Amino acid sequence: MTQILLRGSGRVRARLVARARPEAAASLSHSAQRPLPSVPSSTPAGAWGLSTVARAQPWRSQLVARRRFASGIPGGSPMERYLKLKNDGLINPDPRQESAMAKLDDLCLRIANYTPSTSRATPAAKLASGGGGGFFGGLFGGGSKEVKKSAAAPPSAVKPTGPRGLYLWGGTGTGKTFMMDIFHDAAPTDKKRRVHFHEWMIDVNNRLHRLQKARASATASADDLVAQVASEMMGEAWLLCFDEFQVTHISDAIIMKRVFAVLFERGAVVVATSNRPPEDLYKNGLNRPLFTPFIPMLKDFCEVHDIGADVDYRLISSNNGEEDMRVYIHPNTEKEKALIERKFSRICSGQVLMHEAQVEAQGRRISVPRSAINSRVAWFDFKDLCDKPMGAADYLAVAAAFHTVFIANIPKLTMQERDQVRRFITLIDALYDHQTKVVVTADRDAITLFEVSEEDRKTSVADEIFAWDRTVSRLTEMQSTKYLSEAIRRLDPSDFLGQFTLKALTDEDIKQMWLRYDADDSGELEMGELRTMLEELLERQQGHSNLSDEAFDASVSAIDINKDGKISYEEFEQYLGNYTLIETSLTDPD
Repeated sequence: MTQILLRGSGRVRARLVARARPEAAASLSHSAQRPLPSVPSSTPAGAWGLSTVARAQPWRSQLVARRRFASGIPGGSPMERYLKLKNDGLINPDPRQESAMAKLDDLCLRIANYTPSTSRATPAAKLASGGGGGFFGGLFGGGSKEVKKSAAAPPSAVKPTGPRGLYLWGGTGTGKTFMMDIFHDAAPTDKKRRVHFHEWMIDVNNRLHRLQKARASATASADDLVAQVASEMMGEAWLLCFDEFQVTHISDAIIMKRVFAVLFERGAVVVATSNRPPEDLYKNGLNRPLFTPFIPMLKDFCEVHDIGADVDYRLISSNNGEEDMRVYIHPNTEKEKALIERKFSRICSGQVLMHEAQVEAQGRRISVPRSAINSRVAWFDFKDLCDKPMGAADYLAVAAAFHTVFIANIPKLTMQERDQVRRFITLIDALYDHQTKVVVTADRDAITLFEVSEEDRKTSVADEIFAWDRTVSRLTEMQSTKYLSEAIRRLDPSDFLGQFTLKALTDEDIKQMWLRYDADDSGELEMGELRTMLEELLERQQGHSNLSDEAFDASVSAIDINKDGKISYEEFEQYLGNYTLIETSLTDPD
């Protein structure tokens, strides 16, 4: 058991006990050496997605631009769901989005009675590149000139036999993820998976690695293993919804070409979002000619649609001047530095400890440059955590002491900063395992933050290179609404409400409160959820949570304006924006 003392200006501010078992700390200390975890087949379809706070539109669009709101809308086709949001005033009219939604709506109709083939017409041998070179040698074409030449040849001429999918591309913040999530939730099949493309590629690589280790005979070709992976995936889901479709590594480029050839041939239907058209995928990448045959195949099986929207909904400011709701903020210019400072000041309610605090773990003291006075929120610079000789136990102590951690100025990383990379991987493991909310500024997005040459990636045995994919995965998930909602809901009421000035709640505060109290993600507060909120507010105001039936009824009458027995976000927002109304409704009548 690790004793943690949070100290400030020589006096004890809080005493916490981190139940960090020695074996847990040991596991974290070796986390960079573990193989990448497989994504289990039972992973919820949206668990890895990026319908996230990181890229979401501002609140009127954010309220529904994420999966949790789309899934809360009563049934209907994708277009019906989209139009309901528009008619309710929750999103702005956008003809370009409606055009894309019409295509998604049509696809939803075409897959309604669709059942893909379970057999494969083209034998795996026809896709093989031949030649030696082991598993990856098979994928890359082995060693002979003839093999290398054939690797760049077009795949077998597989043509669609079922519904053609859709490839949505356009600039950032134009609603691609939002629309795909509505489609995914409305799609009339249980055999569907919604996943960030990077996560899916990690899953593919893990499955290939598992099969390679388990195969009984060395005669099995790389294409045989690819076919087995595709078969597994088709058994789990034939409708694949990919967010952020992109290619960054030549190994991924080759593997995905092979996997998709089998998936498409067996009847998989793909819906994908991307910031670039198919022709620009893996542009200027190493050995790109090995990948280019995939592009016409993708266009055969997916209609390509340019959203062409010229509005970035993420950049529409809310009334209090908050530019966006990102928690992974990049690039790290003066504008982004000012943004994270505002976020920190807001969550601390402007009350920041002016003296350095300390977290104590196993006899060592970890300096905390800035922290909130009334809430367990801390601020570190990247150098504070990763330039010093710190380990898993230190990071576990930080994760246990604070529910929200700000990390500023994460630089581009290379193998020249191997120690910092290793510590950062371990830090993210610790914060993720404690479900800590993390807000960062970084020079680059998570995928490109650690720059490794293809030569190093192929030849290096450094654990950091292989563990980084897990770190990207976790940084991605830590931006998701699902992760952030769960982090908010697990806080003690005092910790949660201690972040806010109830007499002057900002729009951002109200959004955070909605995420906490709409516990079933239905898009409405039911009476049980409302009672929980009122009891916690009463505890904060009056020191007890004994909410009488009379006070509850009075509060319901004040909040439920249309008297339908449920609380909409607009009603919730209006109630919390009037502190006098809160005080009056929670006061027992004489």
